Amino acid sequence: MSLDESSKESEEVDPNNLMDMDIVLFSLKSDPESGMQLGAIQEDATLAPLSAWTTEYAFGETIEFLVHEDDRWLEKLEFDNVIIHSMLGEDVISYGSRQVGGGKGPGNPHGEESELLYYIENRALADGQVDIVLKPDLEILW
Repeated sequence: MSLDESSKESEEVDPNNLMDMDIVLFSLKSDPESGMQLGAIQEDATLAPLSAWTTEYAFGETIEFLVHEDDRWLEKLEFDNVIIHSMLGEDVISYGSRQVGGGKGPGNPHGEESELLYYIENRALADGQVDIVLKPDLEILW
């Protein structure tokens, strides 16, 4: 399945029509030569880029992504500064969570803090049209 078939295509998606946890393909207006990136709409109606720590499959043929808190609230990600090309369809995404910091510890003493994981099927990322941001330091080794 091509990228076009696994996303809800249009020339440009209106951010006002997006909801919390929607996963989108976007590009920066300031860098029209850059590839498309993955982003997720957050609970405060902002766009946050998605990062992975590896391109190895988490399960099936999905890659595991999350929002790195250092990437939140960047001016370049405000809706006036991006083009949202499409929203990924429900057939290529799923969600999960993990404990922040790998569980109990100095940053999460009671283990109650978690972060959302986004699982995206490889077929939605095919053909090199999507730039996957890799941040190996986001991996938690149990």
